[in-house]
Amino acid sequence: MSCTPYIQRPDVPPYKTFSGREPDATGIPGSAGILGYAGVIPFAACTALLAWGDPAWQPMVLEAFMIYSAVILSFIGGIRWGAAFTGNKVRGGAFAISVIPSLWAAFFLWWPGEREAMWGLMTGFALMGLADWLRPAFKMPAWMRPLRIRLTAAVLACHMAVVTLL
Repeated sequence: MSCTPYIQRPDVPPYKTFSGREPDATGIPGSAGILGYAGVIPFAACTALLAWGDPAWQPMVLEAFMIYSAVILSFIGGIRWGAAFTGNKVRGGAFAISVIPSLWAAFFLWWPGEREAMWGLMTGFALMGLADWLRPAFKMPAWMRPLRIRLTAAVLACHMAVVTLL
């Protein structure tokens, strides 16, 4: 599969993508948008199952939601870990920030109360979304910020719905 360059727009830096789709109005490449939003599907599906599914399945669905939440929160830290390696300068603070989401997620997975654990995971997403908005990782493309904010908003909405259902 080859990379197809897009027509360079003056307001968007040049980049390549595998999807062959045009970027949206914010410059988000089609493949990044599609895969990013696909990552919200498990959150939305679990939220729907918790709201309208068989009550016998609810403990398993809640556990799946929390585990997936921890995995994605760790993934967000991994993005920052990878960004900390770019360039020739060691960015100790960037490495420190990159491991916090994984530790945070593990801590709240072990938390005894489900409602409090869900609040903790939701807070982790909110804090990382805030960090990505106020201080994006080094050399992150300009389209990453609006994508992360959209995805964070969707994930936070799912978490809030689940907290309300508990």
